[in-house]
Order: sequence, then C-alpha cells, then structure tokens
Amino acid sequence: MSSQTIKDHHILVLDGDQYSSLSIVRSLGRKGLKITVAASDSEAICRYSKFTANFFTYPNPLIDAEGFCKIISERLTNDNYTLIIPVTELTTLPLSKIRGEIEQKTVLAIAENLALECVTNKAKTFNIAEKIGVPVPKSFNITTSKKLDNSLVDIKFPVVIKPSRSITDQTDDIRAKLTVDYAFNLNELNKKAKQYLKTSEIILQEYFEGAGIGIELIADHGKIIHAFQHIRLHELPLTGGGSCLRKSVEINPQLLDYAQKLIKEINWHGVAMVEFKHNPSTNKSCLMEINGRFWGSLPLAFSSGSDFPWFLYQLLINQQHPKQFRSSTGHISRKIQGDLYWYIQTVFRRDSNPLIKWPSNIQLISDFISIFHYKHHFDAFYYQDLKPGFIDLKRTTSWLFHFTYEFIEKYRLRKKHHKIKQNNALKDTIEQAKNILFLCYGNINRSAAAECIFQQQINKINYQVQSAGFHPKDKRPADPNMIKTAKEEGIDMQNCTSQTVNQSMLETADIVFVMEIEHIIKLSNLHPQYINKVYLLSSLDPSTATPLEISDPYGQTDKEYKTCFNQIHTCINYLS
Repeated sequence: MSSQTIKDHHILVLDGDQYSSLSIVRSLGRKGLKITVAASDSEAICRYSKFTANFFTYPNPLIDAEGFCKIISERLTNDNYTLIIPVTELTTLPLSKIRGEIEQKTVLAIAENLALECVTNKAKTFNIAEKIGVPVPKSFNITTSKKLDNSLVDIKFPVVIKPSRSITDQTDDIRAKLTVDYAFNLNELNKKAKQYLKTSEIILQEYFEGAGIGIELIADHGKIIHAFQHIRLHELPLTGGGSCLRKSVEINPQLLDYAQKLIKEINWHGVAMVEFKHNPSTNKSCLMEINGRFWGSLPLAFSSGSDFPWFLYQLLINQQHPKQFRSSTGHISRKIQGDLYWYIQTVFRRDSNPLIKWPSNIQLISDFISIFHYKHHFDAFYYQDLKPGFIDLKRTTSWLFHFTYEFIEKYRLRKKHHKIKQNNALKDTIEQAKNILFLCYGNINRSAAAECIFQQQINKINYQVQSAGFHPKDKRPADPNMIKTAKEEGIDMQNCTSQTVNQSMLETADIVFVMEIEHIIKLSNLHPQYINKVYLLSSLDPSTATPLEISDPYGQTDKEYKTCFNQIHTCINYLS
C-alpha cells in the first residue's frame, strides 16, 4: 500500500481515556494514518496526543448505551472511517449489537458475535477450556440459589466468586461493572453468592495461587500469527486484577499451546489476551479468562516491539500478516498513578485479605528502582509524543495531593462529628431548623428512608423535609429491598422517586444530614458555601455503640437493609 493511500485512511479509536487507546493512537498515527479519538470524558488522555487529528465525546456507555450507539451511527453517516477500534467491553458490547449497521459503512475491529460471546461469558469460556484440555480451576456454574445450595458440599475454601459477565444490566437503567470477590467460609460464600445472583449468573472457583501471566496475541480466523507474553509484577486490586507494573518475558510454549487451542476452538479473528495464573513451584498453570479486545498492558507490548495495533490494521484492512519475529524481553512498563496507589496500599497494609502475599522491603525497593532501568517505560510517556506523559504526571501529582488531603480531612471530620455525637451538640441547631434535607449517594435507600420515616412518624408541623442524592440520574424508584424493609416497619416508600441534589435545595435547607464522611467531602467540593450546615445523621444518636457512618445497603443482604433502616430510624427519633 502506498504512503498516499495510508494517509487517506481514517481510523476511529474509542475509549480515549485508556492508556491502551493511547498506544493505538501512537502506533497508527506514526504510520501516517489519520486518527480520530472519541471518549465519554472530554479530558481523555488521548486528546492530548499529537497523533490525534480530531476528538469528540459520546455518552457514557455504562449509563446510556443506546445514546452511545446513536452518536457512533451519526458519525458514520457524516465521516468516512476506514476502521473503528473499540478498546473496552463498555464500547465493544453495545457496538456488537449493531454491527450489521456499522459494517455496511466501515470495518469494525470486533470478533464475530459467536466468538465474542465465548469470551465475554466466562461460563462458556471455562466449558470450552475443559472440553479441549486447557486446565482451569475446579469450577461450578451457578445460575440459581438452588444450584448454589447443591454445589456447596463440593467446595474447598478459599473460593473465588466470578460474575459470568463483567458488565450486566441493572433494573435502574444503568449497566453495572461487576468485580471478582472471595469467600473463606460457608456463611460468607452463601451471603456473597446470593447477592451476585440477583444481577448475574456466577462461577465459583477454587483459588489457584500463582503469578498473573498474559499471552497477548493476534489471530487470523483461529490461527495465532503473533504472540507476546508478560508477567504481572504489581496488580490492583492486590488480590489480583489489572497490572500497574508488568514485564515482558519469553513465551512459555505450554501456555502458548493452550492459547492456540482456545483461539482455534472459537475461531477468533483479531487481537486478544489469554490470561493464566502460573505457579512456578509446581509448574502448573490455570486459565483465568480471555480478554477479547485490546488489553490494559498494551503499552508494554508496544514498547517491546510487538506493534499489535499496526498488526491489526494490516490484518483487517490489507489482509496481511506481520513478519515472524521475537519481541524484546526484559522490558518493564509502569502506570504511574496506579503503581503509586499500589505502593500506598502495600506499605500501609490497607487490605486485610489473607490471600495477599505481601512483598518484602527489599522487593519493594527493587521494584521502585527499576524506574532507572534502561528498558523501563511509563505507560503515558513516549519520546515522539511527550504531551500526554506530562499531562499524566500532572494528574498524578494532583491525585496524590487530593488523596493526602482527603485522608487528613476524613480523620479531622471523624473526630469532629464523633465529638458532636458524644456531646449531643446538635440539640439547639435542630430546634431552630425548619427545613431539613437528607442526602446520600443515590436517594433510593438511606436518604429516601429518612424522609419517609420523618414524614410518616415524626410529622412535625411547619417543618419542610426532602431528600436527594448525588446520583446524576433522577426520578428512579426506591430500592425494592428497602421498600420491603420499610413496609415491615410500618413505613410506606412505594411512591418514592429520587432527585439529584442542587444548589436551590442546599440554599433552602437549614440543616443537611448526610450518611458518610465521604458525602461531606463531596459537598465541600461541589458547594463549599453550605458546608457549615452539613452533619452526619448518626450525630443525632449520642450512643457510642452505634457507628458514626450509615453504610449503603445497596446490593447487600436483607440483614444489611434492616440494620441500615433501624440505624436511620433511631436517629430520626431524635428529631421528634
């Protein structure tokens, strides 16, 4: 293909807030391709790349998948894109549902829907793996509470609880990202698994100890044409997750063979990462999942010579394979903010999960000074495109400042409101207040319950009471579980609908009751002029036996809902 033809090609890269997207933009941009980037965040990191020719925003697909698809469709009508590259499941899954419409106008960098279903549905992934002889941890597919009860006798602890899909639809019109959890005994497993089952089918797996290994690849209809391997050195969360520090290593032939079997079985076409855990002491490995898209550690592959975005472009547009070569090993790539947070979590032991293997001080120092290794790279820095790296550094500095400030502020606020609680210091303020605002995050549980309890049981004459939340979407019904809990206590929440807090509400209120310290900090950031009228609801209850904060029961057990409701009820009684 001539240079002129390449320059005529126009690539649309989605998820422009991802560092993997930044690597794609740099890879294809330096080849002379015209790059348009899109994201739900107007300040997405890719916007600052010199290789980004155009940028636009779309609705957050997690909140408004239909609106996101509509914007992409409109863009396809007005612009002539050669290739569209979605980078996360948030954009991949909605676009896969309208691929027929898209592929009439351009090439969509998503595997066929049948193959995509095999990797986004983890139950199917593990069933395929077992069928073709790829090792997986002992697993149980759980679709109902009854099936859960039947499986408990065969479970060995600790148990990993995995949602079958990473993203699921919720009843409040917002898609939810689901995460992995752990259970260490029967009661804990029962409680957590049944909560997951309210929104998703789950997989229970016996815990397999080992290092996270990624086989990153590009395949042509089931045949791997290039592969790259990395090992995760630092992961967030600490129990296992995305890497913030990783290293390129020689490809393990056994793991590559497993990956090839899987890719062939599902006839995968495009890029993917097959994730394993490998235990060096036993030399055993187990499949963890398949990411059917570009992966978070793509900057490492890019800096090690495996230019997967360019390989993908050549495969999908030119039907060409990359020349056979071995990527450079020993390269280290670090995501600055994520790794800084990893160090904070590790040094201060901020996670009590017993599965965490804490590194030694020597290892911590060794990992830190690897910054000075000549093969060390930062995800956002690239010598031909410096601005995103400095933007990332600036944001990390700002994040660290706010993290430190909030840590100190939370400590100060806890002391302040604990003192108010002990001294019953709100008595005079309450007597003078005629307009009360109850506030929590979503206004479908805690603040809504507080408003209903006050109106239906306290019912003070000449008092104006309302509730609100920070959640951007209003007019949502109350949580059915809270409605049920309230009904058992004689409170009717059936007609409650949420509203988003605004300046007018805060201006009118004489006193604002929130549920958590975090809510005070959020209000302080949004509307600092009203912070002197904001108090924790639990400050009304002088008993030292009750918690200072009232936790959100959303998605928890019936017991948590009842505990939350009773805490609120007790506090509201002090307003009578």
